[in-house]
Parts: sequence; C-alpha cells; structure tokens
Amino acid sequence: MLAMIIALCLAVLPAACGANPENARMARTGGSTAGAGTVSVRMQPYYAENMVLQRGSPITLTGLVACQDGDVDGSLLTATLSGNGARHTADVKVGNGRFTATIEPLLASARPYELTIAYDGQSVFHLDAVYVGDVFMAAGQSNMELNHQQYYGTAAKAQQNLESAFTLDYLPPLVDDAGIHFIRAAHDVTSADFPVDPVMRGAWMTCTDGDAQYLGYLPQLFAQRLRATEPNVPIGIIQTAWGGTPISRHGRNGDIYRNHIATLNGMRVAGVLWYQGCDDAWQMQNALDYESRFSTLINDYRTVFGDPDLPFLYVQLARWGKAQYTQYVRQAQLDTLTDTNLDSTRHLAMTVTIDTDKGTSSVIHPLGKDIIAARMADQWYAMRAGVAAPTGPLVQGARCTGDGEVALTFREGTAQGLRAMKPNYSLSASAATVATPTDASVEGFEVADASGTFHQATATIAGDTVTLRCDGVPRITQVRYLWAGEPHSDSLLYNARMLPASPFVLAVSA
Repeated sequence: MLAMIIALCLAVLPAACGANPENARMARTGGSTAGAGTVSVRMQPYYAENMVLQRGSPITLTGLVACQDGDVDGSLLTATLSGNGARHTADVKVGNGRFTATIEPLLASARPYELTIAYDGQSVFHLDAVYVGDVFMAAGQSNMELNHQQYYGTAAKAQQNLESAFTLDYLPPLVDDAGIHFIRAAHDVTSADFPVDPVMRGAWMTCTDGDAQYLGYLPQLFAQRLRATEPNVPIGIIQTAWGGTPISRHGRNGDIYRNHIATLNGMRVAGVLWYQGCDDAWQMQNALDYESRFSTLINDYRTVFGDPDLPFLYVQLARWGKAQYTQYVRQAQLDTLTDTNLDSTRHLAMTVTIDTDKGTSSVIHPLGKDIIAARMADQWYAMRAGVAAPTGPLVQGARCTGDGEVALTFREGTAQGLRAMKPNYSLSASAATVATPTDASVEGFEVADASGTFHQATATIAGDTVTLRCDGVPRITQVRYLWAGEPHSDSLLYNARMLPASPFVLAVSA
C-alpha cells in the first residue's frame, strides 16, 4: 500500500531533467521516515555505481523528491560527496517536486567518493563509488558506436563487418584500464528517461576484462590516450551513438535527442566526441541540409551541458565509396567550422580521416580508430591548454593568377610547412606511421572550366600557397580536392604537423 501511495504521489510531479517518474531510478536505500512522512528520491538511471563526475566544474545533481503524506521540507534534504579525507556538502534547492543539489568544483581523484542524499539525516539515495575526472559524450552513429560485442561478437557479425577486407587479428586490442568508466545507452526511444543498455547491469562499467567489449573502439582509444598523459584522472564515457541513424534523429526535434541527450541536462562534461554522417550521404537533400542541422546540433548540445564553448570534436567521414554523396557531407563538415549559425566557433575541431583507414576503405567500418583517437586527443589537450587545436591545411580561397592558373590560400595557422606525403594505406599503419615524405607532386586536385567540367590539375607548393595549373582550361571557375567518396591518391597534401588537408570544393575568385 505504501509503495502505491508513493507511486501515485510521484506520478503527478513534473519530470526532473526529463525524468519520467514511472521509469526513473529509485533510491537504492528506500524511503526515509521523518516528521513530514516517508520521503522518496528518484534520479535518472545514469546516476549509478562507478559513474564519473566532471572535475573543475560545479557538480549538479538533480531528481524528483516526494513525501508520502505532506510537503517535503527542503531544509532537511542534503547531498554530500565523502572521501579522500574530505566531505563536500551540496547547496540544495527544492521546489515543485524537484531538487537540485550543487557541489563546489572538485579536482580529479583516482580514489572514489561516496554519494549520499539524505532526508533529516537518513539516507534516501546512496552510491558507494563515484569518481571525479573528465567526462565525454561519445555520440553519432556506427563508427562511434563500433564495439566488439555488437559488431564482431559472433561469427555472423564479424563476417558482416569485416567484409573480407581484414581479419579480427587486425582490430585494435581492447583497452584494459580500470580508470576508464563508461555507460552505454540502449537502442530505445520509448522511455522518457535515459535508456541504459541492459548490458550495463545497472552500473557504469570499467574498461577492463570482458567489459571493454561493450564500449566503442574510438572512445576507449581516445580515453586511453588521455590516461597515458594523466594517469590519475579518471575518464568517463557516456556513449549515445546509434548505428545507421541520420543526424535529424540526434538533433533537438529527433527521438534520439529526446531521451539520449535532453535527459543529460544539468550534467557537466569535458567535451563531445561526434562521428556521424554516413546515413545522410545516401540522399542529396540530406547531404545539402547537413551543415545547417549540424551547426544547430552543436549549439543545442552545448546548451544541454551548460557551456557555450564546450569542446566539440568531430570526425570528417572516412573514405567509402558506396554512398553517393559522401563528399558533400565532408564538405558540410568542413564548412561547419566557420558556420555563422554557430553560437561560438571556439573549441570546435574536425579530424580529417582521408588517410587513416589502413587500406580498408571498402568497409563502412574501416580500421584506423587508433589514428583518429590520437588526433582527437591532441585537439582536446590543445583546447584545454588554451591554444589552437592542431589541424591539417584548411583551404580559405582560390584566386586566378593567370590563364590556366589558380593560387590556393589556407586559413591562418594551418598551412605552415606544406608538403606532399604518401599515405600509409597498409594494415600496419599507426598514428606514428600514417604517412611518409615523398618527392612526388600532390595528387587529387581538379579544376573546372566555364561549363563546370572538371579536369586534372598539377600542383606546386611554394611556402604556404599551392598553385594549380591546367593548360587545357584557360579560365578556371572551380577547384576541388579529393572529391570522391573513396579517393585514391598516392600523394596527399600535409602541413608541418603531419596532418592532411581536408577534401573540398571551392569557387575561384577573379
């Protein structure tokens, strides 16, 4: 009877951070009997054992609170993090059946805290182990979600995803690090709450033993890079990626956004990792709409996490030739870096992957996640240090300099030490051996005549400029580089950072 009364009481309360009272996480320690009656607290399901809270930012805990027979006295509700020789007490506010508890920013700690929410001194919610470190959301579609269990866990799955391009032996080894914690969302949009995947067994997993198979290769390799630099900083990954989904489902009006993203409102994170776009490359209209949808999504995700300059690291589509408009989505991803719809272009970085697939570009889930992870980790550390994120040459303009000749200029800070390099499209490639110097000219450049027909062009590097020539096209109107879903060139354009130029198409100015 008591449980029924509490359930009815909670059912009329407004949701906390998108929580549905019928589905949200119940207090582990039950109700607390006090002068105002029995009190119950409900929180989103991601408030679970072994979770990681973001260091250096106010820690906000939110949920629903109700009393069996009366009003909740907000002055009696407390929230504390205890551990590491200290006790941190939250500033708690209660109203309209909701509570918000804010704890001062804390430093990272490899040792856990205990989280306790109490009413009149009696625990109504408790977690034994909560860590403080850096938290990242891993979002997008299959190349972010790609993990061993879902994609290679059975012979049938392995055959489908390997496509005879390589064998399981060439997959990166699963990370074994108890300092990496993660929670994975289920493929479920029916719940109003964050849908924790049942494989999580109700808690955040650590990237150890057999559990690493449930976390995407890219986010765990990214976390491994960070842990190698700061081994005393726990890393938390919230994986919301969902294979085979268009960007529209991840944006503000999409079903994935509603329970995977909006339910995280109030949390603080160190950054967003995004890899998506293959699904939008099948239709021209979706590819053309991508930039607008993506810039809006970035704004909205930063709003959810309460940081207008939140690091947002995204991956430009890798080589793959089966979707007809892949190159258009790549262009949209490039243009997003300077999109005027963005509330802020700070702490925004794109990882070019045109050279990372180790020769497995025929597969929609290519190898090379270790190379991508290394580049993304370097970008995040640069943002954290307050310096420009490392990037390859980013084209800025194309100017006619004579009959059949065009000069390309690049964005400031991206074109130092321009050079031709040969990409290492072999299964043995790594972040350290992704390309080697070559004396050959850069390949992959084309120029268009007045009719819009493209012709191969020769490229000459001089300082921070690339000059293109094509004797058969006296009046060049457009320039493009690696403009194909799966381009094949033996010599690509890099800069002194050994990072490749992004593919692009660009109109020529007089």
